[in-house]
Amino acid sequence: MKMKKTAYLTLSAVLLVGALTACGSNSDKSQEASATADAGKSGDPIKLTFASWSISEAATKGALEEMVKNYEAKNPNVKIEFVGIPFSDIKQQTFVMASTGNAPDIIQTFPAWFGSYAASDIITPLDDLMGKAYVDDLMPSFKEDFSYNGKLMGVPWAPTPYILYYNKEIFKKAGLPDKAPATMDELLKDAKLISNLKTDSGQKIYGFGEPTDKLAINGEIAMRNLYSFGGSILGSDGKVNANTPQMVSTLNYYKGLVKDGVGPSGAKLKDLRNLFSIGQLGMYVDGNYGKAVFRNLSGKGEAFDQVWGAAPIPAGATGKSVSIGEAHGLVISADSKHKQAAADFIKYLTDKDAISIYHKQNDVISARKSLSSMFTESEFDKVLMQQMNNIQPLPKNHPGMEQAYIDMADALLKVSTDTATPEKAAEELDAKLKTSLK
Repeated sequence: MKMKKTAYLTLSAVLLVGALTACGSNSDKSQEASATADAGKSGDPIKLTFASWSISEAATKGALEEMVKNYEAKNPNVKIEFVGIPFSDIKQQTFVMASTGNAPDIIQTFPAWFGSYAASDIITPLDDLMGKAYVDDLMPSFKEDFSYNGKLMGVPWAPTPYILYYNKEIFKKAGLPDKAPATMDELLKDAKLISNLKTDSGQKIYGFGEPTDKLAINGEIAMRNLYSFGGSILGSDGKVNANTPQMVSTLNYYKGLVKDGVGPSGAKLKDLRNLFSIGQLGMYVDGNYGKAVFRNLSGKGEAFDQVWGAAPIPAGATGKSVSIGEAHGLVISADSKHKQAAADFIKYLTDKDAISIYHKQNDVISARKSLSSMFTESEFDKVLMQQMNNIQPLPKNHPGMEQAYIDMADALLKVSTDTATPEKAAEELDAKLKTSLK
């Protein structure tokens, strides 16, 4: 199934607007040589455009700018031009850009929508461009997340497991010890205590939040909870089977959070991050982005690090800590005139020097097996690596996977807003997934 670029021609030209920021990075000698060769016999400089939401976010902007500055210093014939596009808009805008022949050379993408890119004709396979040694060095689960029909179509960048964050000050206010809950039953008990609290200005404090707005990322995140109840959206035969007791239990869990006043209804992930940062949410689950985001949103900078703690996901109904892993992906446009130079830049972004910069500023880890030993210095690193050993893979890429995640998020929203029972929502979801994933 191919997603033709012409399908996006009717979208508004407003979508083509992106903030362009010239920045820079570092690389090794082999990358320099390849990039130089790609410049052609004329010796003309190469300009690579890089569409990214991370360059538009305060928490990650500085690290990306430093990486690119180092790269350009080592590769003076290569210039990296950022195209800053918000996370919520980047897929749609880059498809529109591709439809008019203006696709960026490199595009940052995300697992929830990666199937849309992989099944389209706007990106190029990467096995040959990246080389066998590099491809074999990728962790299998993350490599699979960015493969399609047996080909590597994207490179996993900045991988993370989902972990639990808790606010120590709120725990103290609720009379709880400075210790994360070990089980989901303990978490819900603690969350109910916290949800009775108010801030000094009288605002409600939620105990624990899950994102339930109708967005693909929220459906993807919900896989973690479905796995914790021992469920899946697919049966043992690989076919859709979502109307199960495990799915009903998962939806009941979401319903209970709102019904019991433990968590907000219809929240986006960014809403939970903000509530946590301003002291109105005791616990929530997120990737390793937490530290930098909290510092910015709280307005307290590094001082806010004393306020929060991190821990593996509490054990669920299966008796095990279960998480999903996700990674930002990097893809290369099929229309790029400098594919090898783009591949070399991606190698740099995922190599030791660049990941060290990203890790120092944003706690980013690596999807490369050869770099896994880098992340053992801090307690936060140890939590991330402990959870990395307890990750269950996302469903295999499919052209309809993004819609499937949206369908799942819709079911979460319905039960949390009490517009459908968990049983009815599971039945409706099963029917939708059988269409989305046929």
